[in-house]
Amino acid sequence: MSEPSAERVAEIANRQERMGELLREHEADGLLVLDPANFSWLTAGGSFRGIPHSEEFPALYFSTQQHWLLCANVDTQRIFDEEIDGLAFQLKEWAWDRGRQLFLADLCVGKKMLCDQTLGECVNAGERLRTMRRTLTAWEQERLKELGKTVAHALEATCRNVSPGESEEEIAGQLGHRLIHRGVEPVDLQVFADSRARRYKRGGPTPAKIERTCVLLATGKRWGLHVTASRTVSFGPPDEKFYYDFEVSCRQAAMQIAGSVAFANPANILSAGIRVLTMNEREHEWRLTPPGWLTGHAPVELPFLPNTKDEIEPGWPLVWMASVGGANSADTILIGESSTQIITPTELWPLKRIRITGQPIERPDILIRTK
Repeated sequence: MSEPSAERVAEIANRQERMGELLREHEADGLLVLDPANFSWLTAGGSFRGIPHSEEFPALYFSTQQHWLLCANVDTQRIFDEEIDGLAFQLKEWAWDRGRQLFLADLCVGKKMLCDQTLGECVNAGERLRTMRRTLTAWEQERLKELGKTVAHALEATCRNVSPGESEEEIAGQLGHRLIHRGVEPVDLQVFADSRARRYKRGGPTPAKIERTCVLLATGKRWGLHVTASRTVSFGPPDEKFYYDFEVSCRQAAMQIAGSVAFANPANILSAGIRVLTMNEREHEWRLTPPGWLTGHAPVELPFLPNTKDEIEPGWPLVWMASVGGANSADTILIGESSTQIITPTELWPLKRIRITGQPIERPDILIRTK
């Protein structure tokens, strides 16, 4: 296996220091990490794919100075070779026939322990770790941008190659193939033929076949990070109702993106999006599906609600998804100190430019193809 980059080694060292500070703050002997999102975060992108049962998942253990992989003997070599080689992790191993539960219980005996999940007498530090991992480092932000381009490319390539009469399941298969081919794990693939999204705002692909329009939505994962985006294709001009709904969804998304700046309140951004819907006689739509959330090491780190009080911080990746009728306009953005960047950008794709208080916001338009 290739040596890890110096930047990734530095990320691990930084996380070790932060976990050490957390342990000293609580005067604890160790931190046990069981949440897969925290595993990815604290290994700077490590994963343990191919293990079907949660009771067999690898875990991590941190002291103030060192960190260990906790793993079943059947998975140890692969996890080290493919995920964490060269990152200074030591090993504590259990025999697969003995099981993880007894191993963890023995590990905690006689120690004051923190854990990111509820476990025995351990102090639950899960919320603290979720808060700590929200803000992405510069290294993580670069990985996120690469991932965003890959997901957007897969969506757009699929839209350019689907045909009328293909089912949602066939199209999801094409999209998933493109993502996996580029090393991206498909976390969620949604395909809506014609106006099925008017009735069901989210759900898995079905045998329903495309006749005129198709909305594709994908969440992809790589390096432990997630991005989400949607694209829409139509064979011939879409009908008037669908086109109007799509126009409104783009305006709502543009308003939400324009308002997403450092230290803004998500509840205020939601209110601005609702005003767009109300002005366009679609005021009920915001109640039918969540319009936005903080993403990152989990697909949804923090859902945005009308009573959300957390302020947006630099280094936060956000998903805004405007769903109106059967239409959808979704992208992932990254909040900077003084600017906001769409990280699921279009390539050769029609664009719609919308001005929000003089600021031009570009939204992906409908790709209209001949049959």
